[in-house]
Amino acid sequence: MPGDVLGVAALLLRLLLAWQVVWGLVAFVAMWRDKGLASEAGRTRIPERQLHALEAWGGWLGSWLGQRVFRHKTRKVAYQRVFRRIALVWALADVVIVAGLILLPLIFN
Repeated sequence: MPGDVLGVAALLLRLLLAWQVVWGLVAFVAMWRDKGLASEAGRTRIPERQLHALEAWGGWLGSWLGQRVFRHKTRKVAYQRVFRRIALVWALADVVIVAGLILLPLIFN
């Protein structure tokens, strides 16, 4: 029984990591694309609401990296306020999940 629980927990952790990597790549590419569109006059850009949606789906780390690499949306206070809230929620969720996985062997042994 304990081995089953730990196996399931390990699988869930790998799925969560894969989820965040995939959405992170999507958010990174979206940041890159939006930066490119920003430099072209008259082009329709990616709405901030959509960028935030990608972050909320788990792409917050890719978005953060894209912001730094492309120097995009780093000085826009309103954007950063929403982004930081999303990132904080995901970071706290990740910490809680990892802490729970560390505590599982102690609980079931």
